[in-house]
Amino acid sequence: MNVPAIRTADVPLIAEDAPRCGRCGCRLSRYNSTAYCSGCTRHVGEDPPARCVVPPHVWHSELIRDALSCRDFGRLCRLIREIGSLRQEDMSRLTGLSQAFLSMLESGQRRLTSIDRIVVLLDGLSVPAELTCPMLQLSVDKNSAQLNAGY
Repeated sequence: MNVPAIRTADVPLIAEDAPRCGRCGCRLSRYNSTAYCSGCTRHVGEDPPARCVVPPHVWHSELIRDALSCRDFGRLCRLIREIGSLRQEDMSRLTGLSQAFLSMLESGQRRLTSIDRIVVLLDGLSVPAELTCPMLQLSVDKNSAQLNAGY
């Protein structure tokens, strides 16, 4: 039996039809038969949690700035989570990248090389422009140096 191969580029980052918690919006397990995640089930009478955001103090960290300048997006995600007290699920909701992909990115099993995904990640995390411009400027400077050298 021949089964056509699926290219990884054709596989969506997050299943669009994945069930979501009716209170906080996190993805539910396919085995969950209720409308709420286990955390929200314990707190049904309370107000839903506020939309998660990356705390502003995170961007002042020299470690974060270093990870951005090195374009080490796995380390960047891990540091943002640790300094900002976020979960991978929170990062997934912010960026649109799956929790599994973020886990592999942080552990070094996967790399973020697609400019589209890099933009999605940085935009979802609301990285300040003054931190992303130097990173992008380095690429422009290298490219212009190569063009001037005849490469």
